Amino acid sequence: MALGNSKVILEKSAYLHEGETEISERAFNLIIGGMLLWGFFLNYLTVALFAEQAIRLVYSMNPFIFLAVYMVLVIVGNLLVTRGGTVMSFIGYTLIAAPIGIVLCVSIQGVPVQTIKSAVLVTAIVALSFMIAATLFPDFFLSLGRVLFFSLLFMVAGSLISLLLFGRHGGMVYEWIGTAIFSLFIGYDWARANTCAKTVKNAIDLSASLYLDIVNLFLRLLRMMSRNRK
Repeated sequence: MALGNSKVILEKSAYLHEGETEISERAFNLIIGGMLLWGFFLNYLTVALFAEQAIRLVYSMNPFIFLAVYMVLVIVGNLLVTRGGTVMSFIGYTLIAAPIGIVLCVSIQGVPVQTIKSAVLVTAIVALSFMIAATLFPDFFLSLGRVLFFSLLFMVAGSLISLLLFGRHGGMVYEWIGTAIFSLFIGYDWARANTCAKTVKNAIDLSASLYLDIVNLFLRLLRMMSRNRK
């Protein structure tokens, strides 16, 4: 999920920088796939082994403190990914993925296993579909960068206001909007992957973006499926 000036982001990643070495497209894609698996593996370990501890930690903390700590980790992780070297980028990616496992523990609490499996399957289908679409129509998806950025900002602000005024029923509309936005973000970031310089640094950067796109899509699909089931 690339945020900020999309034109600058695309130009920055299109060329090799001093000290960087280009790798093969196969190695580039393998790194992206491996990094995504690493993030999902960290989440799986947290959910499978530490779910109870994670839930107790969240409910024992002031929600504003938890949110502040979570945001600090994600922001620091993002800075390391975008501005650090290869090793620091990997550490930054891990800092982004690790705390999301705690969020997932809370999000799936009380949700039937079948609903979780269905959300995972639909997420995989949607993600793959938009990756294929971005491969076929890269120019279209690359043109969406700035639109998606501002759409995300308006969605976050609108969903908060809607929840305050109308409760969770108002927020449901924004779950659908969020699903559409993050689906398009997957296509946008995959189109970036197909056009940027093939370096380890770019692979990790794009892995972080795709990871956040997919997790956000999954969380919204899970909430919608859970509500529909009820």
